[in-house]
Amino acid sequence: MKNEVWIQKSAQYYARFTEPLDPDQGWRVEDVQLAFMAGAREQPIRRLLPIDEVAELLATSVSTIRDLIRHGELVYVKVGRGAERNHVAIAPEEIESFLKRHSKRDFTSSGPSTARQSARKTKLQLSIERATANDGYFSAQRAARLAEAKARKKK
Repeated sequence: MKNEVWIQKSAQYYARFTEPLDPDQGWRVEDVQLAFMAGAREQPIRRLLPIDEVAELLATSVSTIRDLIRHGELVYVKVGRGAERNHVAIAPEEIESFLKRHSKRDFTSSGPSTARQSARKTKLQLSIERATANDGYFSAQRAARLAEAKARKKK
């Protein structure tokens, strides 16, 4: 219902400010149909959202939105005349575009784990490698090291 009223108003606006196809014959049925089609094609002026509504939509603070604007992540329209604190508004399409650009989906793999991030080994990994080196004779290696330490002490 609301959309039909809008189409009628835009068709009336079109008819008011344009000429009929044949000025001698005036407005005919074809001309009115063209006016309605032109009215249906016209897009309404989009509503710009103030920065506090954008912050609420994105579930962030106003200062975060200002940082996104400053770094070029959000395109804005300057609506105020202030020099120090800009009053800006953002189109809903820009918010949708921002969400598409920054949406990310993480998923876990059920395959073998390759989660090791750094090239350095932790203390635990080093101790496990030492313990399993030389066919796993850790106890024998330890006993040999203790015997060497006793022998050095006695000297």
